[in-house]
Order: sequence, then structure tokens, then C-alpha cells
Amino acid sequence: MRQKLVLWCFCVLALPVSVTGYATEEQAQFVYEPEEAFTHYVARAEQYVNERKTWIKVDDKPRELAAVLPFELLPDAENCAGRARIGVLLSHGLSDSPFSMRDPAQALQAACYQVRVVLLPGHGTKSEDLLHVSRDDWRMTFRNAADEFSKEIDVMYVGGFSTGGALAAEYAWQHSESVAGAILFSPVFKVNSSIDWLSPWLAMVKDWLDNYPSDDFAKYASIPLPAIAQVYKLSKEVRNLILDNPKQLPVFIALSEDDQTVDSSVSEKVFNEGMIGAKSQMVLYSKDQMSANTDRIKVHNTNWPEAKILGLSHMAVHGNPENTYYGAAGEYRICGWYLSDEALYQACREDKDNWFGEGSDALTKSSPHAARVSWNPNFNELMQEVAFFIKANANSNR
Repeated sequence: MRQKLVLWCFCVLALPVSVTGYATEEQAQFVYEPEEAFTHYVARAEQYVNERKTWIKVDDKPRELAAVLPFELLPDAENCAGRARIGVLLSHGLSDSPFSMRDPAQALQAACYQVRVVLLPGHGTKSEDLLHVSRDDWRMTFRNAADEFSKEIDVMYVGGFSTGGALAAEYAWQHSESVAGAILFSPVFKVNSSIDWLSPWLAMVKDWLDNYPSDDFAKYASIPLPAIAQVYKLSKEVRNLILDNPKQLPVFIALSEDDQTVDSSVSEKVFNEGMIGAKSQMVLYSKDQMSANTDRIKVHNTNWPEAKILGLSHMAVHGNPENTYYGAAGEYRICGWYLSDEALYQACREDKDNWFGEGSDALTKSSPHAARVSWNPNFNELMQEVAFFIKANANSNR
């Protein structure tokens, strides 16, 4: 990716000034409307996605549709009777869908919390729908969903994965009087690239660095440059908001030091300097650091050769090993690193003795066709900590 961005940098410098955009027709984005009932929003989403989605298997439409729709999980009425109505609003990340939040949502439901997951504009249909998406469309959907949810529950937490984590953190900082805390999985406060600042310039003259068809019904295989530029701008704005306005608001953040998508060192800086509350916690997964605990930070070593895992990927932190699709024995492996090499891609997908992890030289030495790990062996422990965090801080702002 870095080499491709550098190449396109030279292309930009060589282009005439008059070349400033793309000619595809702009589509209206699907957003959560102000004061919209969640059931109405879900019904609209179903109609919208059904009309626009590129199906991986036409015969499997019901499953593929259900995977990408926004959803709500309610706590068990009998087992959770008498408890305060505590709600958690979650959002997925760029190129993903609500399916990516099912594992944490189900764990929180089992802990007696009400969970809603939104569909960010441009997602759940086809990757071309990200060409004209705006970060303000994402903000509007998250804000309107949170504002409406807060009217229906006693205590509200906001959270999300990657781009969704940035949206949740921004909303929490802007509404700290009404939000009890934030739960962030691999949040993006900076893209893991030294030349991410180029993306807005490249987006003016080029739609894609590459554009592969997806064989994964829950996420896109490729992301257009305009959407990457929006994430760059969003992450910078949210990072500055938090660093310029440190708050005591409780935040739970879980991330991998080996993340190749977001810059974990910047996330750690944001946590240490902006999320300054004594009740805030970070769970950091690292293939190089030894496991350790401090008052606010817990480190888990993720060098697990016995499980053929070396480091946790961006998407693995909040993944349940028991997930039947992305889990340890799931039907789908993440092998997108090899989309330009069919032989490596198939070897990655089919090798029953393959290695898993996040991209690194050490992983490549273990297997030249290693897969990107999409689950966290410590998932249950992580979600128990999240549930305890929610319970312990439910009345912190009230």
C-alpha cells in the first residue's frame, strides 16, 4: 500500500491542475434520520441494502442481507429483570458492516446490556458506494442514533471498531454529560502510514489504488481513495479534539500494538494524554512485549506459536474464536494480502496447517501464505473486562 501511495504521489504531481475529480454520478447516502425510531431505521436499511447490494451468492441472499443490516440485541427479560436499562451503541469500521460487531454485541447482551449497532453510510452494499461518502454522513448517523437511543435507556455507553471507534470517541467527548463511557476496539486516531496525508490529494484525481471484487459477504475487498481520505481527516480531527481537551470520562480501549491498519503508538498517546480518567483502561496486545499490568494498562503477549498465531490483527481484537464465519474454525479466512497473486491467495485459504497473525517479517518466515488472524483467543476474558467496566462506571456521570 505504501509503495502504491508513493507512486500515485508522483502521478498527482505530473497531472494538470484542471484534473480535479471523478465523473461517476453521486448517490444519496443512507443515513440515520433525526428522531427516527430504530425499528424504522432498520426497515429502511433493509430496503436500501436489498436494492443496492452486490451479492456474493445469489442463492444465499437472506444470510448475506442479515449480516450487513443494523441490529439490536435485548437483554434476557427473565435473567436481567430488575436491572437498570443500560445501553451500548456500537459502530463498525471502514469497509466493514454491522456483522463485525456481532461478537461483542452478543457478549454484552449476555451480560444484560441492550445493544444497538448502526450501518455507516456507504457500507453493506458495494464498495463503489464509498466513492462519495463523507465523514459528516458517518457522524450524522452515529449522532442521530445515539441521541435517539439515549431517550430510551437509563445509562448509555458508545463504542465501536476502528472508524466506528473514532466516531464513538468524538461523540463521547462532545456529550460527556450524557455518556457514561466509551468502549473502543482498535480505534483509528491515525492511519498506520507516514504518507497518509497524501490521501486527500490523491482522492482528487484517482478513485482507486486497486479494486478487487469481494468474496466476503460481510466486508469489502477494496476501499476507494476518497473514503480513505475521509478517514484520514476524521482521525486527525478526533485525535486533536481529545488531546486538546483531556477528560476524566471513563474509556475502555483494546488494541494490538502490531496493528498494520492504525498507528497503535498514536492511540497509546491519545489514551495517555487525553483519556486521563483514573477509571479509564487500556488492554494492549503485543507479540513483542511481555504480559504485564499497571493501574490503567494491561499488556497481553500474543506470541502463540502453539496456536500458530503471531500477533493480533486490526480486526482480531474483538473477534470471538467461536464465530462460525471469521472464527478459528470458521468458513472464511482473511487472505486479502494476496489478492494480486491467485496461487498465494488459494494457498492461504486452503492450507489446513497455516499460520495466522498481523503482517510482519516474522509471520512471513513462519508461512509465506499466512492468513490475517480474525479472532482473539482471549476474547471471553476481554469481554468480561468490558462488562465489568460498564457496570463499574454506569453511574459515574450521574
